[in-house]
Amino acid sequence: MLTPAEHDHMIGYVSQLCHAIAVSLMCASDNSELANYTGDSFRDLTRIAHINDKMWAELFLWNKDNLISEIDMFESALQDMREKLVRDDREGLEEMFRLSTKRREAFDKK
Repeated sequence: MLTPAEHDHMIGYVSQLCHAIAVSLMCASDNSELANYTGDSFRDLTRIAHINDKMWAELFLWNKDNLISEIDMFESALQDMREKLVRDDREGLEEMFRLSTKRREAFDKK
């Protein structure tokens, strides 16, 4: 059971941020040949970018404070990965990959 505020915070992360990332991926490149070269991972990641523009704009704006906070957190994590790449920090990258694998295991059906 969640309070309305807890719900909005959680939705900002597990739904709206995911949609924001998928939409941003599709908007980041105007390569008209992209669809010819993508595999399942890109298609899976961007499936939700096929979006109802009016409804999702309204949902984003209703929950904008939570969504902005989640975008900031995601940007920080992506920046951390970028810095590890710049520094050729293989150990740091592997640590991030292990953490993501461990956290993702909680979603696997048993």
